[in-house]
Amino acid sequence: MADHKKKDEVQEIDVSSLDSELAAAKTLEEGKGDIFIKAAALFAFCMTLFHIWTGFHGLYDYVTQRGIHLAFALTLILLTQPLYKHCFKDKFAGSKAFRAACRVFDICLIILSWVAVIMAMDEVHHLTERLSKTTWMATFAGAVLTIIVLEAARRTLGYIMPILSIIFIAYALAGPHLPMAIAHRGYSLERICKFLATDLDGLFGTTMSVSASVIFMFVMFGAFLEASGCSDFINNIAISLTGKIKSGPALSAVVASGLMGSINGSAVANVVGTGTFTIPLMKSRGYKPQFAGGVESVASTGGQILPPVMGSGAFLMVAFTEQKYIAIVIAAVIPALLYYWGCAVAVITQSELIDITKMDEKDIPKTKDVLKDGWIYLLILGILIVLLLVVQYSPLYAALWATVSVPVIMLFDKKKRFTFKDIPSAMVKSGFSAMSIVIGCACAGCVVGMVSLTGIGVIFGDMMIQLAHGMLFPSLVFTAITCIILGMGLPTTAAYVIAASILAPSLIKLGLTPLTSHLFVFYFACLSAITPPVALAAYAGAGIAKCSPMTTAVEACKLGFAGFIVPFAFCYSPAMMMQGSFFEVLTVFLSAFIGVSIISSGFQGWLFWKLNFVERIVFVAAGMLMFIPGTLTDIIGIAAAAAMLLINLKKWERGPKFIMQHQKK
Repeated sequence: MADHKKKDEVQEIDVSSLDSELAAAKTLEEGKGDIFIKAAALFAFCMTLFHIWTGFHGLYDYVTQRGIHLAFALTLILLTQPLYKHCFKDKFAGSKAFRAACRVFDICLIILSWVAVIMAMDEVHHLTERLSKTTWMATFAGAVLTIIVLEAARRTLGYIMPILSIIFIAYALAGPHLPMAIAHRGYSLERICKFLATDLDGLFGTTMSVSASVIFMFVMFGAFLEASGCSDFINNIAISLTGKIKSGPALSAVVASGLMGSINGSAVANVVGTGTFTIPLMKSRGYKPQFAGGVESVASTGGQILPPVMGSGAFLMVAFTEQKYIAIVIAAVIPALLYYWGCAVAVITQSELIDITKMDEKDIPKTKDVLKDGWIYLLILGILIVLLLVVQYSPLYAALWATVSVPVIMLFDKKKRFTFKDIPSAMVKSGFSAMSIVIGCACAGCVVGMVSLTGIGVIFGDMMIQLAHGMLFPSLVFTAITCIILGMGLPTTAAYVIAASILAPSLIKLGLTPLTSHLFVFYFACLSAITPPVALAAYAGAGIAKCSPMTTAVEACKLGFAGFIVPFAFCYSPAMMMQGSFFEVLTVFLSAFIGVSIISSGFQGWLFWKLNFVERIVFVAAGMLMFIPGTLTDIIGIAAAAAMLLINLKKWERGPKFIMQHQKK
């Protein structure tokens, strides 16, 4: 009876509650008749229009561009996430008077947000003539914006991010009264407020800069692409390419989710977007619910590390490392391929362990027909890739022109014509989709600002190096654990920004390049979406698959194991990031490629035959050896795997004969 009740609870997972972007979309859909939602839609449209205008005509100065960007996001949150939904909702939510009072309070906060932004703009614009001295308006603006940002973050992202920001602000206040190891001179509340409102390292610092320029443009591109029907095309092309294979339904999820995730940038939103199609398909063919949910969550999470777009993290990395965008894309290619190859091998081997039925050929679209019907989407994506990687436009202009190309190019397809009616709705969707990212970046800006003001990043880095006795590997383990913990309750962008500002400098001190350090941090910030106990992408997959979130998260970790190994490998072997000669890069890639295959087979328990416990350990260990830099470890790993294959030759259920026969057919 208890088990039955537990099962029912699992089925009631509210997937939209796991991601603020999904919650915003749900609010927009359900509140079409609400005057406040209509007002929010108007502000979202104006927000997108503002970014299109500044994108073409040039960005305003930093405080104006980022301040207006933040004010729009705060307005959207306060209109769509009213106070009565997040305060005393169990007691007074049904009271009309309480709801009206909350709405009045929120409108006051909206007015204060715009007033504070205007004050901050005025202070910054007059800093030169005032000889860098600020007035009471800077204090007021900093205090008001910080309080409203924290409240907006609480409503959209939960309590973790605001609490983290408050802890860092408290640290800045209490500096002289802390233990010697972490003590500093201390700063007054007035100084902190002025710093957050006017300094380039404050609320309008690097994170808000990237959000107000690049990230919003890619969110807008994703919204326009989704409105054009591109997600259906990606699902169809994935099915057409993999459908005839036994493991086709699961492989199609890997392909489709990877492609969509690279553009989308939100693991949870991507799970919902593609998982509603792929997870039921996998279950119908015989895959266990937790495996189906795990496959979708791993593939969707990996989209953030998959070039050429890599969600929004790559653009933040450009700002932090001062590297060209194409350099980050090149460095991320091999790690991303290994991540998805590990997942693909797991899917293929799992299909041999359980009774999987192939898809009916009638349900598999022909690749030629899919391409004929949807070639226009390839053209749109091609424009983005060419502008980014060939012409090497800035990410802002590449995304802006790619967005503009969507309605123009879609005019040539009569069946899917992007009408003028679709443009305003896509613009509204852009604003709604971006507001949680903006507030996450703003909240992260508070943390980064306090790190810059107090120097805690240097102090923390030195403490970590001392704790690890100056050794790289323990420092990497500590960094990975910290990133995963931070990412458990934060969006990837916010988790990465905070971890990068505190932990990346210490890794650089230990000899890693800035790009390697930041890519390592970013990987584990992304992987927090599938790591128990709080694995939001896996929870979303479990909600669709109707199974236990924890077992889905465990399954996801087994499927995405390469993501946990590869970052350590590229820290010791720069060739894995395509840094070195062609021979070095090829050797490292082949070694890691074979290693991933062997490890994945060991985790799933099948490699031409069903593996026993000892055999699984041998294969996992052999694969791990192939990730350790050095010819000797590669030889030992290959020899151990080859010996195990030869010893068990008679057990093979699939082998050379099967492969030859399959090729003849």
